[in-house]
Amino acid sequence: MRTIFDDIAPRLRTIAGLGSLVPVAAGGVTLSVLTRSKRNGVNFFTDNWPKLMLMLADVELNVVGAENLAARRPAVFIFNHRNNFDVFVTAALVGDNWTSVGKKELERDPIAGMIGKIVDAAFIDRDDPAAAIDGLQKVEQLAKNGLSIIVAPEGTRTDTDTVGPFKKGPFRIAMSAGIPIVPVIIRNADDIADRHGTVLRPGIVDVAVLEPISVAEWTLPNLDEHIAAVRQLYVDALTSWPPPAGSVTQTGLRKT
Repeated sequence: MRTIFDDIAPRLRTIAGLGSLVPVAAGGVTLSVLTRSKRNGVNFFTDNWPKLMLMLADVELNVVGAENLAARRPAVFIFNHRNNFDVFVTAALVGDNWTSVGKKELERDPIAGMIGKIVDAAFIDRDDPAAAIDGLQKVEQLAKNGLSIIVAPEGTRTDTDTVGPFKKGPFRIAMSAGIPIVPVIIRNADDIADRHGTVLRPGIVDVAVLEPISVAEWTLPNLDEHIAAVRQLYVDALTSWPPPAGSVTQTGLRKT
């Protein structure tokens, strides 16, 4: 029998998790000052806060292919977008030395906007092509300077159980920077949060991190074909979990 506490507890855990941003960010600032390195402070924040938030919310990650997270860095880590918290799942796995790309509307969000400023993320205005290009060029330069990129290729949360169409931006960043694509496939993010929800529920999230995919031989004429092949990895994995070993090569994609 459910009680009032059963409904309140997840809210309290979520508030505690989000609220932990402040002390962790303060710790990052302190480390930046002590080491005279902004990057050290940013890495302290990105490596600790997402994990702490999930821990306080009683969310566990069951990860297949964790070794692929560090196989090639920097990389473009792409994840399927189900709710407001799947980006934190991905960030908790990637850890340090990353930045992100998001839609312009998120810049006004009190949490996402603050995190974006900390990691020097690019917020893309889809209605302004010139501004969008400038934003992507900024991220491309950061990738060339050694930062990995976390981005949802669908561009927005999907309201069905299917994988939405993939946009070209993340893949063009990888091509421009000369870094691989690393698919992060999240199977059951809906178990811990509703699609548009703001509360985390306790639970276990299944994640598969596939082997890095080289874009060295990709060209603009064959880009659509390669993007379709990467998206198919998600479709296949979510249809038959967990993804089989070597699933990257089975699609004809080239490993790094």
